[in-house]
Amino acid sequence: MNTPKQLAYLLFILFMACQPEKETIEEPDIENLRQQVKPTEVRTAPALVKPFELLINATGQLSAKQEVKLHFNSSGFLQQLNIQNGQQVLQGVLLAALENGREQLSYKKALASYEAAKVNYDNDSIAYGSKLTELIRKNLALKNGVTSARLNLEEAQLTLNNTIITAPFSGLITGLEQKEGNLVSSGKELCTLYDPRQLLLTAKVLESDYSKLRLGLKAEVFPLAYSDQIYEAFVTEISPSVDENGMIQVKLQVSKPQGLLPGMSANAVIRLPQNENVIVPREALVMKSGRPVVFTFEDGLAKWNYVEVGEDNGKELEIISGIDHGKEVIISNNLQLAHDARVAVSSLEQINP
Repeated sequence: MNTPKQLAYLLFILFMACQPEKETIEEPDIENLRQQVKPTEVRTAPALVKPFELLINATGQLSAKQEVKLHFNSSGFLQQLNIQNGQQVLQGVLLAALENGREQLSYKKALASYEAAKVNYDNDSIAYGSKLTELIRKNLALKNGVTSARLNLEEAQLTLNNTIITAPFSGLITGLEQKEGNLVSSGKELCTLYDPRQLLLTAKVLESDYSKLRLGLKAEVFPLAYSDQIYEAFVTEISPSVDENGMIQVKLQVSKPQGLLPGMSANAVIRLPQNENVIVPREALVMKSGRPVVFTFEDGLAKWNYVEVGEDNGKELEIISGIDHGKEVIISNNLQLAHDARVAVSSLEQINP
């Protein structure tokens, strides 16, 4: 017969036997979990040692460096018109002429009078032989009317020239509105001639940028008419005064202005080279805990790098320390990255500064 003590012991054994067996708790595999997370797609760009460039923005209009408004210096009917708008003309060619029969006749008469006086002068000069002095030459010219005949010829030539227009230089015709047969007034503009090979962008920059400017600085011109074209230019003139809006006028000569026209609006970026340093795209910089950080791409991982930043031109950053030349820096989706986060370079092309 079991005693109460033995009965209690048996009940305890039965109770423990009915309890479920405790599960063993395993530590999570962190590396395995990391591998299961999809890598963040990023774009990268190389950090390169090169001269840092400060950028000055400007906006203005194009104009011709060499341009002239052509007009007659006398009135009359437009008898001959050899040009049209957009026509390329060569220096010295006849562009237009007024009805000038009377002027031509006057010129021929003056020429004949001069030649006759010159013959008489030459005949009288022969008689003096070696004794012909400068004083005698002058007296003979007056006696035979050579001096006055020459002045009459020059006057007739000037009067005739006032009825014609020739091209003072090679260029393009624009602004022509007259037609043959029109009555043209003296001094009234016939057309404009400009050299399309030499165009200037007259633009304005902030007064605060004046100390950085100098002649010869390289620039890039972006015409509003062509969204995908960039033209090279250089600074040729800097105004020594500031306007009422705190702006300074500069002139940029476009190196190869094919396709551009006077009057077009354009933006420009003037480049100011500085000292060489490591340069990265501006998108590479993020702020972490109030400090500047640049992530680099290394073996599929994002590496966190504290950096010291120099100048900022709005497109690129100067890195004083923290990034070495040739490193691939991450320039997209980097705000949410952590150190050693898995990343993959996007199928989009990498950026090459």
